[in-house]
Amino acid sequence: MEGADHRWSDLPHSDIRDKLHDYPRMGVPLYVVVDPRKDKKAVTVHSDPSEGPDGIRYRKKVPYAFGDTVTAGRWTLDTVSLRSYPADW
Repeated sequence: MEGADHRWSDLPHSDIRDKLHDYPRMGVPLYVVVDPRKDKKAVTVHSDPSEGPDGIRYRKKVPYAFGDTVTAGRWTLDTVSLRSYPADW
């Protein structure tokens, strides 16, 4: 699981898309994306990297909202205390 603290405005829009492409090919079993922007407040768990007609990709994507209990593989994440940030931050 990768943990990172980024200012969303500093991230290239392709950063997450690139990781969703590269990580399953590198054998990373889970990729958890936390979007703390006030207009999103979302957690998405990508899992089940496997081969398909479009190559090796994460085949499962489960969205959660802040406040949900997130299951990511063998981990359970309590998101109640996650803080949001302004949408333009």
